[in-house]
Amino acid sequence: MNKYQDKEASMDDYSHEKKLKADGRYEAAKGKMANAENDFDHAHALKKDASYDAASRRGGSFLSKHWMNNG
Repeated sequence: MNKYQDKEASMDDYSHEKKLKADGRYEAAKGKMANAENDFDHAHALKKDASYDAASRRGGSFLSKHWMNNG
């Protein structure tokens, strides 16, 4: 996968994350907390994945960037 395709996939993850958060809020408002929790967990996983992909595009790993800036 080239950088452009990776960026597109990351943007798709971001859009899907936003939709899942909205779905989770809707489910919570309807009292379906188990479904809402699943939506929020999935959204959080997508956010972490998109963040990792973005760090990979910049070069280096997420942890090395974190340690370099906060170490």
